[in-house]
Amino acid sequence: MEERYTAGELAELAGVSSRTIRYYDKKGLLKPVAYTEGGYRLYDRQSAMQLQKIKLLQYAGLSLKQIDRMIESQSGDSVTEILWGQKLLLEQKRNQMNQVIASLEDALFACSQTDNEREKMEAVLDILHVKDMEAPFDYRYALYETYSPNQQNWFQWVYDQLQVCSGAAILDMGCGHGNLWIRNWTRIPEGVTITVVEKLSSAIDFLEQFYLENKKFLQKDVKFIFWRQDLEHDFLGPCQCKGNLSSERCAGGAQVDSEQDCTKAWGEKYDRIVANHLWDFIADKDALMEKAKCVLNKEGFMLSTYSSYGFMEEVNRLFADVGAGVDFTNLTACQKNRREQLEQKFCAHFAKVRHDVFQNHLTGITDAKVLTEYIEKHYPAEYAAHASAWREIARKVDQKIAEQGALEIVTYAPLCQCFRNQ
Repeated sequence: MEERYTAGELAELAGVSSRTIRYYDKKGLLKPVAYTEGGYRLYDRQSAMQLQKIKLLQYAGLSLKQIDRMIESQSGDSVTEILWGQKLLLEQKRNQMNQVIASLEDALFACSQTDNEREKMEAVLDILHVKDMEAPFDYRYALYETYSPNQQNWFQWVYDQLQVCSGAAILDMGCGHGNLWIRNWTRIPEGVTITVVEKLSSAIDFLEQFYLENKKFLQKDVKFIFWRQDLEHDFLGPCQCKGNLSSERCAGGAQVDSEQDCTKAWGEKYDRIVANHLWDFIADKDALMEKAKCVLNKEGFMLSTYSSYGFMEEVNRLFADVGAGVDFTNLTACQKNRREQLEQKFCAHFAKVRHDVFQNHLTGITDAKVLTEYIEKHYPAEYAAHASAWREIARKVDQKIAEQGALEIVTYAPLCQCFRNQ
């Protein structure tokens, strides 16, 4: 029979107090597996592992509410996966602390490239503009980390759609801080080479440093190549590929006589190309799609994720229910139109396109401020247009939450696999 522990024995084994064990039971984090005839709690080895997991998550700075969600979503994780997850949380904290310093370094680097004061200012403003564009994405990421038990699964799901095989060559266009790879670090097969491209040196420097510090955890012969490049202006150089659907010329207009010359001019061929949440930052989407298709192997595909939907649609319905007097119908309609236009571009440039959607749930939202801050970060113009109304709107939403319970919002994140050939 499996060994059982009383609350006191488990507490001594884990280095916590018996009161802590009882408190975790009350919060639903660590339920007894049985009771003695006298009504005393009993625990087993799995309980001990669960307790260590809670301690690790607390050490990483998570609240008990967040821990509860993570335990529900990761109940089947191995010890290695749990420890890796906590390490990533600490890495994330360190990254957040260095963001301001990194922004200054980007600005200093930009200034070092020219002696002209006007060009320096333009370069700094360009960096700040990109930072401003990225801010809503960072806020959305934090929102999902806090309220979604599925957030960890999102990165695993996207990675699974890549179908990475041993020895594959992968190009990640606009890798950001590399969350796709960091969250799946130990899952990358042997011999894979991943070329990551990013405009901001702070992001590429972070990922390169992470690679140097954690390459020992990778499987055999996995390699990362880091390029600090602007995808639209200097990445891969000018090229023209025969058979382009929309135009016979890519950005830059250089003449290339054959696919072999194209490959030589551009460098490598890739089995997979990743473009996660990239397209909002790209002005000439057609040109970059043609560039991507040009460097794909014949059986390869580009994987793109792009703007999710469902959040603002649900907020719009909620505001209508409480009589908020704010209507985002036109906004959500425009977003839908942009998604459809992007999908049409995929279909125009690639021989075959497969669509998929990741469904996520935001649960436990008990404060209207979560919604209003989201709108303020993502849609500052719309927020400013109703500046005098938000306090009253928040009051009405909070009243509805008090009457009907915490909000749950379902969101949808689209993904396309764009194949070069049929």
